[in-house]
Amino acid sequence: MAATISFVTDRRRLRNGVFLVAGVIFGWLGLLLVAGNNSIPVIMTLTLAVLLIVSGPILALFLVLNGIVMLRREGRSVGNLLSLLTGLAVVAVPLLLAVLQTVVPGLGAVTSVVAVVAGYVGFVFVSYLVYSLIYSNLPPRRPPEYVVILGSGLNGASVPPLLASRLDAAVRVYRGKHGGSIKALIPSGGQGTDELLPEGTAMARYLQQQGVPPGRIIVEGRATTTMENLEFSRRLMERPDAPVTVVTSSYHVFRAAMFTRRAGLRAHVTGARTAGYFIPSAFLREFIAILATYRWINLVSCAAIIAGPLAGAILSQAGGSLLR
Repeated sequence: MAATISFVTDRRRLRNGVFLVAGVIFGWLGLLLVAGNNSIPVIMTLTLAVLLIVSGPILALFLVLNGIVMLRREGRSVGNLLSLLTGLAVVAVPLLLAVLQTVVPGLGAVTSVVAVVAGYVGFVFVSYLVYSLIYSNLPPRRPPEYVVILGSGLNGASVPPLLASRLDAAVRVYRGKHGGSIKALIPSGGQGTDELLPEGTAMARYLQQQGVPPGRIIVEGRATTTMENLEFSRRLMERPDAPVTVVTSSYHVFRAAMFTRRAGLRAHVTGARTAGYFIPSAFLREFIAILATYRWINLVSCAAIIAGPLAGAILSQAGGSLLR
């Protein structure tokens, strides 16, 4: 019920995914309580648990291999290392905790805390991933009057493949069933230090080459961040509350949607195709950025769930001391 109310109020909130996944988990637990010990739900739960345990090493291997591909194709950077580091962590952290627990048995509280925090982060990630996929496949609520295309960087003066895919997606929206309502396409992006012209200008040229009339293009050439893309583009519209479709890459759809809410836009965000090898690292980057955006909520939540294991450990030690 909470997920439905939150979704109807605003599609662009992460809490929609949190409510949805939490609802599924608690609903399934309730079904297990009602069903009994030898029921199909119990067998399915045990099967799922086994699959999750087996899938851990497989996931780790996939992430490590993906990280190697990222380094070869995209170069060395912290962002391109994410899938590799995550894959190593999936294996290394449980092994390290097991070794520490064996060597120093008194570290039970630390192990519990790490496990609880990992569970919390995993729950939020699953909520984000599930709802991102759901949001990415939602149709717009209303025909757009403007299409804003978010920039992603130029190669000197030329449009690279990642940005070209966004522009091609915008052209498809322009030529699609809602094309008649579109007043203008707004390519948005400023000029970086390694770029020969503003990104918005290069994007506009690309759109014209794809057959979009110059009179249907409004260039935004100052933005350097996603938030500026949206805020500066909003100022170029005849009505700031006009319905908008924002085009970005597939992995960036949901976080861009969150930005549109903060910018006060009546917007729906749609995604352009992205190379498959790029998606795991990109989704991890997006997730880390979302954690940082809601850092205080996450810190308070982690502190609250950590308090339980720590309090239990302290009370256990205190009780043991009293018995001696």
